[in-house]
Amino acid sequence: MKVKGIGIALLAGGLLLTGCSASSNKSDSNTLVIGTEGTFAPFSYHNDKDQLVGYDVEVAKAAAKKAGYKVEVKEAKWDSLIAGLDAKQYDIVANQVTKTDERKEKYLFSDTYTYSHPAVLTKKENASAIKSFDDLKGKKFSQTGTSNYSKLVQQYGGEIVSTNDWNENVSLVLQNRTFGTVNDTLTYLDYKQKKPNADLVIAYEGTETYEQGFLIRKSDKTTQTKLNKALKALKNDGTLKKLGKKYFGKDVSVK
Repeated sequence: MKVKGIGIALLAGGLLLTGCSASSNKSDSNTLVIGTEGTFAPFSYHNDKDQLVGYDVEVAKAAAKKAGYKVEVKEAKWDSLIAGLDAKQYDIVANQVTKTDERKEKYLFSDTYTYSHPAVLTKKENASAIKSFDDLKGKKFSQTGTSNYSKLVQQYGGEIVSTNDWNENVSLVLQNRTFGTVNDTLTYLDYKQKKPNADLVIAYEGTETYEQGFLIRKSDKTTQTKLNKALKALKNDGTLKKLGKKYFGKDVSVK
């Protein structure tokens, strides 16, 4: 009798737990979990008050709210962001993720909300050595993990010194531990605005246009559709233009 009673109690408890879990999942289904670095100014970083801010952070929050979601933001290093998306720790990654054919094979992207150009950044005394991307060959570049810019350096024969974030990239350049770093012009312009006396210049700017969007799991077409509709609304009502001017002095959501 005791065993039977315990079994019934456990079954009842299990039903209660199952009910709680289902209820929790139901409420969570309306929460969009956003993955971002938090160390990549001006797109995702902490301000003087230690608040998580940045162009991508604000665009993602605005789009999520416009789509009717509650918002939760989680921070991780770049390489962990992709793994976290695969493991369903996040619903999207908002971190200036460039659209590439390789990524499109495995993931969905939202509509483009940033257009940018790649640039080779180095100390002023070294700038004359770079006339094109071909001149990356044989030189060391501090780059963040498996970023699109790391692949560009490797494509042209440069040597990668792996780092955790943009700040470390620049630090190694200024310490003469690497020749330079390749990133987008928007990141550089923000950096120089904050540190005008820093010995970091654009040695070469590529003509290629890169497009960035939210990275979404391949199976999550619903989220992609909702966010695309929201981004279109944010573009039409001037929100994207306003955020672009706030962080870059211009609208970066257009070519």
